[in-house]
Amino acid sequence: MMPYCLIFPGQGTQFVGMAHELKLEGTVDRKLIDLMEKGPEHELGRTIYAQQAIFAVSFALWAGSGLGLPAMVMGHSLGEYMALTVAGSLRVRDAMDLVKNRAAFMEHAMPEGTGGMAAVLGLTSSEIHEVIDTMSDVWVANINQARQVVIAGSVQSLREASPRLKEKGAKKVLPLKISVASHCPYMEPAKKALEEHLKGVTVFKPSTRVVFNVTAQEETDPDKIKTLLADQLVSPLRWEESVQYAAKSGISRFVEIGPRSVLAPLIRRILPDAGVEVIKAHEC
Repeated sequence: MMPYCLIFPGQGTQFVGMAHELKLEGTVDRKLIDLMEKGPEHELGRTIYAQQAIFAVSFALWAGSGLGLPAMVMGHSLGEYMALTVAGSLRVRDAMDLVKNRAAFMEHAMPEGTGGMAAVLGLTSSEIHEVIDTMSDVWVANINQARQVVIAGSVQSLREASPRLKEKGAKKVLPLKISVASHCPYMEPAKKALEEHLKGVTVFKPSTRVVFNVTAQEETDPDKIKTLLADQLVSPLRWEESVQYAAKSGISRFVEIGPRSVLAPLIRRILPDAGVEVIKAHEC
């Protein structure tokens, strides 16, 4: 079989009904399962619930996929925890606990409703920097693809940046369904809390290749993996570089597993000749 890379999406892929026909008991509590099944959507969208829900659904989909150990794994932000679980670096219980605590640390890092993220379509990260580097409290957070970049910051700064970016040539500036400003300096308190929490977590050497968001490179040393997980909260997420790294390493097939597919379209644009498959939750 052609060597493949499993990829896992992050926050923003949650939706009411995402738990349909999945066995989640034993992974998350009944209250969260009810929230996934019935909503309300705005409550499910809170970081503390969304991240746990996405991890639980992604794990259930992977466990039921019948797929063996892949040649490589990658995750987009939160998805990195699923990647490490598949690679055997994290026990599933430890990963779930980490996800829950990470989400809490992120929510507590700044007052609710004061931060957010927005996708900028049609501009490169360099062009975006030309606009936002003159502003305060807004940063490049995710470089998903050459002209699909996510910015993070205060709600007010994001509002001010939108017309300036459109004037620069952005086709769209779309607010994301994320209640915090991830991958930017606002998450420094969360990073410090996660660093402390990780001291008590056992991380094992991966059984397969893992490419990390912060460096777009592989890592196998457990202590360095802990550092990368903490740094991820305040560092730009280098997704396009990670995908290109995988391709240069001999990967030409990707399988996305998560509640909704958001990474497969990016892969197809970055690597038009790659094989891309999707395993996702059933939407009623």
